[in-house]
Amino acid sequence: MRARKELHETASKEYENSSNQFSMLSNELNALLENESYFENDIDQLKNKFYQLKHDLEQYPVELSINGISNELVVVKSIVKSVPPVSPSYLFVDQLLKSQKPRISINISNIEVGKMCPISDHLIAFHSIAFHSKNELPALDISNVSWKSLPEILSVAELHWVDHLKLFLALEYSGRNNQPNKLYQFDPYSGHREELFEKSIHWNRGRGNNFTTLTCFKQYIVIILENKIETWTVTYRQWYTSEILCTRWGPPISCQKNEDIQRIRMNDLYYALIVKHYNQSPYLDLRNHGMSTLHRIILDQIDLPADMRLLSLPNASGWLIFFRGERSTCCVFDNNGKRHDQNIVMSSNITDVTVQNDLIIIRKFEENGCDDYDFIEVYDWQK
Repeated sequence: MRARKELHETASKEYENSSNQFSMLSNELNALLENESYFENDIDQLKNKFYQLKHDLEQYPVELSINGISNELVVVKSIVKSVPPVSPSYLFVDQLLKSQKPRISINISNIEVGKMCPISDHLIAFHSIAFHSKNELPALDISNVSWKSLPEILSVAELHWVDHLKLFLALEYSGRNNQPNKLYQFDPYSGHREELFEKSIHWNRGRGNNFTTLTCFKQYIVIILENKIETWTVTYRQWYTSEILCTRWGPPISCQKNEDIQRIRMNDLYYALIVKHYNQSPYLDLRNHGMSTLHRIILDQIDLPADMRLLSLPNASGWLIFFRGERSTCCVFDNNGKRHDQNIVMSSNITDVTVQNDLIIIRKFEENGCDDYDFIEVYDWQK
């Protein structure tokens, strides 16, 4: 009886605290509406506060809908809290390599190619990251081990396939402090290339709207402009012309003003961001789709390379960070923020890893006497 009473008192206290928070937010919203002196950013910030409250409430066995804003907090029904999926160790890349033989292994030593960018379960494009060079975009069809030559493309820092639009998004670094980076939309079949959000010739870095990184997931395109986040819901190829399709977050929700977002990825459950803090170690943030931070993990290397991989593993089961260099790293963070070092990957000759739906695609070198062989191996992710 005593334990039940203490539990009831704790639940009542949490309900009262949450109810007070909800009332404060409701009053803030009503004050803005009554005064009619608010801006779009005020509403965005208030909306994020409601999402944060929703996240806090989800830590307790209640279900709350915030689609309609009322003046009272209403508990709809008791529920059993669902635990975010945590991938058991056998699903991570090390155990995948140890327990499986590759479904496909292809020797690509006869052609010099760049970084992997999957287009589909059967087609992998390879792009160069060398500045200011033009090359055909080679693509490997793994279903019949044949090569295709897609139209010429400028070497770019990042290349992302938007399956929803059947287009590439390409980020090109300017290499000059007084010139902006460029974002292109590229049709690999027609060769049509279009610059998006073209900057004025009077642009200067102090305006803080330079493209730094991006990602694509299903019908979403997520763009980082300095320390701001834009998530676009794309329904047609001119998506960038309709502001109604965009949700934005700026500091301090996106990051602090003295921080830079180096990578961002998205899956059905979360965002993952790698954020660099000046003179301190970078960190990995796992956030919900309302941009509330669920887990923050300090990374153990201050300078992360530009070609670093941040990947969402299949089934939204975790996040992989991979890069080679003086201090190579391959580790997985599960949805509870726990780190799992991938030691088999690190001790092998694997040079790149990527993900396409339920496939893990790796690239590795093998030595045979005086010759080096470059291989692509494809593994099935265990469900």
